[in-house]
Amino acid sequence: MSNIKVTIVGVGGAGCNTISRLKSKKFTKYNMLAVNTDTQMLETVKSSGVFAIGPILTNGFGSGGNPRIGREAAKESLDQLSTILEGQDLVILTTGLGGGTGTGATPVIASLAKKLGALVIVVATQPFGFEGNLRKQYSDRAVKSILRASDSFIEINNDGLLSMNNDDKSLDESFKQADIALINIVEEITSVIADSGLINIDFADVKNMLTKSGKTFISKSKIDKNQKMDDICLDLKRNLLINYSFKSAKKVLLSIKSSSNFSLNELNVIATKISSFLDQPQNILIGVNNTYHKKNIIEATLIASDLKFTFDEIETPPKSFIFTENNDETYHSKNESVKMSPLLNFKKLIKLPIAFN
Repeated sequence: MSNIKVTIVGVGGAGCNTISRLKSKKFTKYNMLAVNTDTQMLETVKSSGVFAIGPILTNGFGSGGNPRIGREAAKESLDQLSTILEGQDLVILTTGLGGGTGTGATPVIASLAKKLGALVIVVATQPFGFEGNLRKQYSDRAVKSILRASDSFIEINNDGLLSMNNDDKSLDESFKQADIALINIVEEITSVIADSGLINIDFADVKNMLTKSGKTFISKSKIDKNQKMDDICLDLKRNLLINYSFKSAKKVLLSIKSSSNFSLNELNVIATKISSFLDQPQNILIGVNNTYHKKNIIEATLIASDLKFTFDEIETPPKSFIFTENNDETYHSKNESVKMSPLLNFKKLIKLPIAFN
């Protein structure tokens, strides 16, 4: 893992929140970058590289919830982004869809990273139902672009958070839980690559599995050995935050962490059960780390790719975004574009070297 160059990029408000939380968890092994059109938001991101895209277009004031502005802002800053992402082996983009910057910029950045030779994984949240139809429409269209631009796409259904909690939670608490969901998935992906063990999974295995894999399913489970072994398999089978099944997956990665007394029979039970959930599995890749310090605990992560979907949107080019007149006039009026100037004192908002290590 030490020779693998990994960059985690948070795009837009939700993505920047994820970067802040990841940094607080001491993700020191990886390059961390927060990307936004809103410089005020970037000033709240601590101990991480930040990059304000599209300063001439947006003047640092954000995208106004307009995905077109997010897209054009990313295009304006392609040269700088290329310098930052050059030479990276794995780029993980985290974002929330439905708004302006994350929705518009994420496909552009994903496509760039892929052209530069990185394995590109996008982890994105869909908007809550109560956020309205317009944000849902923006999100659905962005998914089409992301599927074409990235290698692997993990889509989190925010409404699943509501079914996971019986008590009433504030809007702020709900959004924080969505951030945590993003963080957990990023942690699971990176830990699979980073952890060596008795049966090792290396980056080449992960790259082979996830390259051009489209929508991807991921879940995690942890049980005490006193529980039934089926419990861990049932936990892995369902993920309330992902509203699609992995039954059609051709490739599955199963990573298990346990203590030195983890047995071959236990491995057989888990792997056989997972295999029974699949229609026609072609390859089940298994990794086992039996040096996990917590005795009698079995922790498993499942990543399933090459899922079969009948979605028309994967094959059909996305329609152009439709925006309100006010948003379009605010940013695309010829007179106003002439008046715009680069953001003053912009240098303080770029806290990263010319390129990552």
